Amino acid sequence: MTKAITNNIAQNTNTQKILFRILLISLVVLFTGYIYLIGSITFNVIARKTLETKVVNLSSNVNQLDLTYLNSINKIDIILSSIESLYLNVNISHVIDGLLIVHNKTKNSVISDVIK
Repeated sequence: MTKAITNNIAQNTNTQKILFRILLISLVVLFTGYIYLIGSITFNVIARKTLETKVVNLSSNVNQLDLTYLNSINKIDIILSSIESLYLNVNISHVIDGLLIVHNKTKNSVISDVIK
């Protein structure tokens, strides 16, 4: 049976042309798919590297903001603890442009300190 098919293909030029076209079209389709996959992989790698760089920058910015926040909290705690230790009966009235205004109830005095 296979010899009959082989002989038919060998003798029939139309069958040969059809098989050649099928092979050629499948080769073009496979090559196009290969080029698409290689391009997709390349662009994904480039996009991932760009995103990794952005993540590192954002993480650095977040860490810097955390450090700034902790420093600000520590400064406020130091100012308030020094005020509380010196004046037990005080009333913080307001903060204007980083200037802390404190009224002492017992001594009727006003002290101010700069919050940086």
